[in-house]
Amino acid sequence: MYNILVNKEYGLPDDYEPKDLIEIDKKYSIKGMAKKDAVIAFIKMAEDALKNNLHIINESAYRSYERQKELYDIEYAKKGNKANDTIALPGHSEHQTGLAFDLCTDTHDMYDFENTDEFIWLSKHAHEYGFILRYPKGKKDITGYDYEPWHYRYLGDLAIKVYESNLTYDEYYKKSSKEI
Repeated sequence: MYNILVNKEYGLPDDYEPKDLIEIDKKYSIKGMAKKDAVIAFIKMAEDALKNNLHIINESAYRSYERQKELYDIEYAKKGNKANDTIALPGHSEHQTGLAFDLCTDTHDMYDFENTDEFIWLSKHAHEYGFILRYPKGKKDITGYDYEPWHYRYLGDLAIKVYESNLTYDEYYKKSSKEI
C-alpha cells in the first residue's frame, strides 16, 4: 500500500523491509533501491524530464532502520536536538518504506535542488507520476521537518488528490482518515 503515513508520530518496526525492493538504474540514480512500482514511476518521470533536457537523479531512496540510525546519530552529534528538525529517528523515516526519494541533478546536489529547472518542472508535474513534495516550505509546524525541496514521496494515484487538495500529506491523511 502506498498510502502509509510514516512521520514523527507514526513509525515502522525496526525490522520492517519492503518485499519488492529493486535497484534503481544507475542512469537515474547515484545509489539506491526502492519499491518496484515507485522505481518504475520514477524512471518514467526522469525519462520525461530528460525529454526537456532536465536531469532528475535519485540521490537516496530506501534506507534500513540501521542505516537511518547511523545517519541520525551523525546528525545528532553535530546538532543535538536540532537534528530532529532535519532527520527522522530510526523507524520514523519514509525512506524505510522504499517510497521516498531524495533528488538531485547532474550539476546540483540535493541541498541546491530548489534552484534548478528540474525542481520547477517537478513542482508542476511530479503528481502526474505519483509523487508529491513531502516537506513543503512553511509547513514545518505540520510535517515536523524543515523544508526539503529534494524529498519526494511516491503515493501512486493518490498523489493527484493530495496535490489538488493543497494539503500536506500529513493533513490529507488525517482528513481522509476522519472521513472513513
